[in-house]
This record gives sequence, structure tokens and C-alpha cells, in this order.
Amino acid sequence: MSRENDGHAITTVGAAISGCKQNYRLADYNGQLDYVSTNTLHNVIQSGRSRVFKIGIVGTNDGIFRYGETRYPYGRDVIEIVISGWANTQSAGRRQHRTLRNEYSNLQLTAVPTQGLLSPFYPIIILLEVSTTGLVRITKAGDKEPFLEFIDERRIPANYIGFTKHNDNDVIYFYDCPL
Repeated sequence: MSRENDGHAITTVGAAISGCKQNYRLADYNGQLDYVSTNTLHNVIQSGRSRVFKIGIVGTNDGIFRYGETRYPYGRDVIEIVISGWANTQSAGRRQHRTLRNEYSNLQLTAVPTQGLLSPFYPIIILLEVSTTGLVRITKAGDKEPFLEFIDERRIPANYIGFTKHNDNDVIYFYDCPL
């Protein structure tokens, strides 16, 4: 690759996350997440019965985020999205319930192979679409069709979103990205 192409690649990556908020000080999987109100985000598309969020993730594997109805969802259900879990081999959508004692149970709603989707060197940019009908779609930026799609029968709204990591895995999230 020529130096010119290298510069173009860096510019493209920089443009993909330009204007995003960044979150890298993360609680581990069982820690207390810092949920952000999605009503305070400036770059959310409200499209009919759906809300669309643009998120970037950098890491070797296990890009994990949750959304739900309340800031402190203990004793309630949230939707958990796992991007490139299981050693960067698959992605999943699941419903998670955490008790007040922080014990959890996961109900897997879908899982698909996504070998090598995440990278520790550049962000993968995804669009998260949450519909009031319960349809959840995750599409890689630039693609027309989602790579992860499922129905949440409980129709949990994305009023709050929180980012986490699995154990000592380093992950950086970019959110509230201009669409």
C-alpha cells in the first residue's frame, strides 16, 4: 500500500468517528454500567417507529452494550448486544435480566457468525435500529442489509444505553456519532 493510500485509510477512519463521543473507561461485564440517556444524544435518527444510533467499536473481541428503559435497570430486563464475541467469531442479541444483587440471566434471541468483524486497529461502525414493534437490526455502516436482526417480544425501548467489556479485554466505543 502506498503512503498516499495509507493516508487515505487514516482519513477515512478518522472521518467515520469524527464528532462522536468516546467511552473507554468501562466497567467489566458484571460491573455497574454508566447508562446514558439517549434523549441527551444529538445524533439519533427518529424514523417513523424506529430510532437509529451510530456506534463505533475498537477492540479484539466482545464489543458489548446494553440498552433499556431506565438508567438503573436492576430488577428489570435490558437488551444486550454482543458484537464479535466468542473470540471474534459471532455476534448475538439477547435479553438480560439483572437482579438487585447483580446476578444475571441471559436469554439468547439470536446469534450469527461474524468471524473477524472487530479490529483492535480501527473502528467497526454499526447502525443500531430499535423499533417500537420490537424489531432490532444491526447493520455495518455502508451495508444495505443487517448482519444481526431479531424480535424483542417485550419491546424494550432504547431510553438508556451503556457500554461494557468482557473481563480485561480493552474496548473503545464511539457513540452519538453524526449519521
